[in-house]
Amino acid sequence: MIITCPNCQTRYKLASDTLSAVGRQVQCAACSELWYATPSFPKPATPRPDPEPSDDELIFRADDDTLFSTADEEMLDAAFLRVQQLEPSQEPQPQNDEPNSPVRQTQTPRPPADSAVNRARIEALARRRNGMLAAHPIARFRRMFRITIVALMIASVVAAFTLRTEIVAAIPQLDGLYRLVGLGTNVVGLDFTEIKTLRTTQDGNPAIIVSAKISNITNRITYVPSVLVSLLDHDGSIVYEWSVTPATRNILPGDTLAIDAQLIGPPDGVTNIRLSFVDGQNGSSVSR
Repeated sequence: MIITCPNCQTRYKLASDTLSAVGRQVQCAACSELWYATPSFPKPATPRPDPEPSDDELIFRADDDTLFSTADEEMLDAAFLRVQQLEPSQEPQPQNDEPNSPVRQTQTPRPPADSAVNRARIEALARRRNGMLAAHPIARFRRMFRITIVALMIASVVAAFTLRTEIVAAIPQLDGLYRLVGLGTNVVGLDFTEIKTLRTTQDGNPAIIVSAKISNITNRITYVPSVLVSLLDHDGSIVYEWSVTPATRNILPGDTLAIDAQLIGPPDGVTNIRLSFVDGQNGSSVSR
């Protein structure tokens, strides 16, 4: 290693380990000049271009992301920022209706002639950027994820509507929720039709005779449970009730079964009669 005195230009040859990496203070033996000598390192060689680029380098050069230059990105960002700064300050100038008013009306400076060209170029760059972002694999994955979530939600709603009877049969607590939204469920698969009531007397005692038909609304043979007859007052409270066992316990699809029930000496205040199945949630009511 060679160092040179800055005063008398005397040169000294030193070992490579004489000076540390940060240098040290030395004194010239010829002129007694003191200076801080630092080690000098050779300049790095200029890198040569790769004559045969690798496959990764070729893919990187052909990447769509390189279509945008740094200048285009900076111009686009600056244009958006300039538009945001100019929009709030564009206020209408006050106009003077008096022809001889000494107030001089200021004219809004016209935009430069090439503003339309710049605006079109900015919009084109924005469209290209949005197109590249939309074509990115992550963006496609997000779109597919959102579409899948929406499809699952629609399928769940359709299944909850069409399979509500099976759902309530598996989870009876959901019957109240379906009734709350106006969707009745018939777990038993039977329904009451042609309900009739008759007040009469038998052996001088008042009696109520109730007749109805039970229809099978399913496409399979259905078991017929016992029928509960409830006598209700004007407020809908139960005054008296009893059960009736049908003569036939199985009914074919689409078939009907007639039942009759009578009560001798009914209590006073009966205004309505309700029929329901003892083992099910289905029921029907009729007014006198």
